[in-house]
Amino acid sequence: MTEIKAENWLLFFSAEQARRPAVIRQILTKRLSNSALFWGMRYQILDYINVYPQLDTQYYDYQIDLLCQQKKLKRNKAGLVSLTQLGTANKEKLKGRRQLACPQLFSMYRVSDLVWMIRLLIQVASEARWGNNRYYVAVDNFECQMVVKRWLKKYGMHALQDSLLHDLTEFLDSEDQLDAWIFCAQFIGHNTIPLTIQQLSTLTGLTLTEVEVVSLDLTSRFALHIVESGSTLTSIIQHFRSQNSLYEKSNAALALVKKGNKIIDIAQQKRLKESTIREHILNAAIFNVDFPFSLFLNAEEENRLLQLLPDDIDKWKYKMVESEQEELSFFKYRLFAIKRSRETLEY
Repeated sequence: MTEIKAENWLLFFSAEQARRPAVIRQILTKRLSNSALFWGMRYQILDYINVYPQLDTQYYDYQIDLLCQQKKLKRNKAGLVSLTQLGTANKEKLKGRRQLACPQLFSMYRVSDLVWMIRLLIQVASEARWGNNRYYVAVDNFECQMVVKRWLKKYGMHALQDSLLHDLTEFLDSEDQLDAWIFCAQFIGHNTIPLTIQQLSTLTGLTLTEVEVVSLDLTSRFALHIVESGSTLTSIIQHFRSQNSLYEKSNAALALVKKGNKIIDIAQQKRLKESTIREHILNAAIFNVDFPFSLFLNAEEENRLLQLLPDDIDKWKYKMVESEQEELSFFKYRLFAIKRSRETLEY
């Protein structure tokens, strides 16, 4: 993606809730400690995991400082950042621009690779339709080329052409006409040269970032449409599904606890530290809305935590309950914070 303008980061901040810029950076780039996941949940930005994997983190930090200098953000003594009145007004304007409709797909699929995959499929189908067997393959991605070759060997060219025509027509029929045109204008076809992002920006009046957002948004949602519709192209899309080891390990640990295994036994079985298993459990509590908190927290412990902690969860610190750490470990404290967040946040 082209360079993100500083003002775009305003979308991730709030006037009511001071936020840590570092947490937002970690979520966007998929650097996911349990702390980052917890605060990402508190900030309600977990859907944006991995949206900007190649983000220049130093430049991002500079941009946050710049927004503070411009009085669009303000930073308190603890380093937490919130929107100013000017920043809130700018954020409202930004909301009117093109945004990702399903940012969570970026943690599920390798969307940047899917962009090239879909363009290659279009080119191959188009050239074959015109009987052109000698053409320059514009998508220089060996993985994509091998995936297409394997699929064609199994299903054939006619199946590719029929599936693409059907799936694209069905998907684009319900999309904004301008967005659909931007999406298709970047395809390579027989005697058809794709338009560049700069050309599309000039022709539509949208910013470069908006044009890219449209392309990524429709690519990710078209891929999801293919899978959900049961298209023969599904296996191609699933090839680019991300391996979420963090999610899988967390759910695996939770499943073992549900079967009656103790954390110490799971740690020995997996040859891991108990602290690692506890972190997996905490992550599972964040990922799963139906997490069984009662397996780890009883009513007495919850009541005691309520007595020791203030109403505002963002102001909670473990040192507030550390005097009773024998009964109220950090593990229980964080689980309770996750549970209370689920009960109080509007999703």
